[in-house]
Amino acid sequence: MPSTSNCDESKLVPKPKHERRVKQPTPNWLELPRDVMENILQRIGVVDVLENTQKVCTAWREIYKDPAMWKVIHMHKFLVPNGKRAFQEMCKHAVDRSQGQLLDLTIKGFCDEGLLQYVFERSSQLRRVEIIFCLENIFEQWGEGLKNLPLLEELSVGDISTEDIEAAGRYCPLLKTLKVNQAKIMLLYPDDDADDDGYWEDLIQNEIALAIGKNLPRLTHLELIRNSMNNNGLRAILDGCRHLESLDLRGCEYLDLKRDLGKRCSRQIKDLKLPHDYLSGHRKYMLYGHSHCDDHTPMFGRPLCRT
Repeated sequence: MPSTSNCDESKLVPKPKHERRVKQPTPNWLELPRDVMENILQRIGVVDVLENTQKVCTAWREIYKDPAMWKVIHMHKFLVPNGKRAFQEMCKHAVDRSQGQLLDLTIKGFCDEGLLQYVFERSSQLRRVEIIFCLENIFEQWGEGLKNLPLLEELSVGDISTEDIEAAGRYCPLLKTLKVNQAKIMLLYPDDDADDDGYWEDLIQNEIALAIGKNLPRLTHLELIRNSMNNNGLRAILDGCRHLESLDLRGCEYLDLKRDLGKRCSRQIKDLKLPHDYLSGHRKYMLYGHSHCDDHTPMFGRPLCRT
């Protein structure tokens, strides 16, 4: 009888059965429920939609005819002159497609007075507006435009005037969040015949803060990165905006919070960012005369100066 040790052990081990791989069917996007498809298509950027996505098929084109698909418009065109007009026309077209249902608007890098007026005249339902990195001064349009935004809850701008703040307080009773993130403002020097140089300089430094404290008492969130106010301006905000829950003072280098004012801020504000706290995600650029404050946004063109 042959020894089992001489047997070929490989013959005793059963070979694994061959697994059949079933080819999965390719999903048909057109068979998805309409609400699922709408949810997916809403995540595509406005420029891609207008230039590509809506042209893919008839079903998608029909979905994009629904004004509800245009309730949110976020468009970024960085501070380079080429293509500005094309982006403005696309933005106007998107606003028209919303048919007055626009709720959330972001325009970065290509807004001017004409576009701002066009949007505000057709979008009275707006809740949130962010318009920054403009290629020209658009101050004169804010006051008139805010008359058409009674439901506005959040406003984010690169710069603002006292008249704009007064208009916001008058016409936007639901405004809860204001973000004004600007480059350092150079102080204007008074005329030689000014009675009190110190008072005039203080007024210029604090004019935005004073206007906020006087006109926006319902604010709950305020962001004033790199504002030039001093302690008097901050006191005006704390006195006038009693409902503030968060206050961002990063880069406000004229503030001195080592004494009683700092203690008051800590008591009154739940979420407080101090002048010397790290500016995560913010970097100051001066590009074509305007500030750029977002580390995570690609820059096109050479910044004129950077600090």
